[in-house]
Amino acid sequence: MRLTSLPILASAAILAGALVSCSGRKEADPQAQALYDGASEAFQARDYSRATLLLDSLQKTFPSELGLQREAMALRPKVIEQATLLKISTNDSLVATDRLCLEKLRPEMMWVKNPRMIEGYWVSKSAYNPDFMNTTGLQGRVSEIGEFYIVSSMNPSSLHHTAVSLSDGASSVRTPDVTYDGESNYRISGSEVITFSPAQSDTIGKFAYSHADIPLTLTFHGKSSKSVKLTRAQVKALSDAYAYSRATIEARDLEAQRRHLEATLQVARNQIARTSSDVSDTDAPSSEAQ
Repeated sequence: MRLTSLPILASAAILAGALVSCSGRKEADPQAQALYDGASEAFQARDYSRATLLLDSLQKTFPSELGLQREAMALRPKVIEQATLLKISTNDSLVATDRLCLEKLRPEMMWVKNPRMIEGYWVSKSAYNPDFMNTTGLQGRVSEIGEFYIVSSMNPSSLHHTAVSLSDGASSVRTPDVTYDGESNYRISGSEVITFSPAQSDTIGKFAYSHADIPLTLTFHGKSSKSVKLTRAQVKALSDAYAYSRATIEARDLEAQRRHLEATLQVARNQIARTSSDVSDTDAPSSEAQ
């Protein structure tokens, strides 16, 4: 009995050795394994930034660790999926906040467009004045695509102003100079009017937005300077226009971001399905083995 069992045991040992040799498997590098384990633990802890960082490090530092690289390829789209779902949740919260802001501001705004105008604009109802060009003041407007800009008017025309500034007494902001060109800076019916671009208007709008509850001083700068007081209501009208612009642009940006996140999520889920299928195909016994 003992004599016959020895050849059998020897044959089993040889076969096991052959199987290990044919599989080509070896123990993973401890540092590579630590990176993968860390990424997996970070994923379970919902620390998707760290999981991604560790997976990137594993891919870059240990490209020859094919077994771990394959496991990492299956883990990465799961990390992306969950990180993207988290971003979508944040996006949805911001959209809800933005929608409330627009719903609050829209009743305060009015759309102005007449046949003589090339483009219409939104303006605070309290600031709308069909005779604005014949007055001295500053008006905040919002274009159809949501850009905030200001229009200054001085009547009678005497200063030939090229810029305006706002001050609270302790600090101030000023637009860039816009020289007279008959277009952005022009004269009409005894008034001098400047339509500042959105980029030129932003500091004024932001300043009014941060000082919406106090009166400010508006100064026209040209051959000399002239200052007028803006009431709280006038400052709030500028602030409302600026806030409406910000909310409109933010809503558009969030919508575009949502579409991008949804596309990213779909790609990640497709990858998860592919890697799951690959694992199933590898684990399933072949017809020859059966």
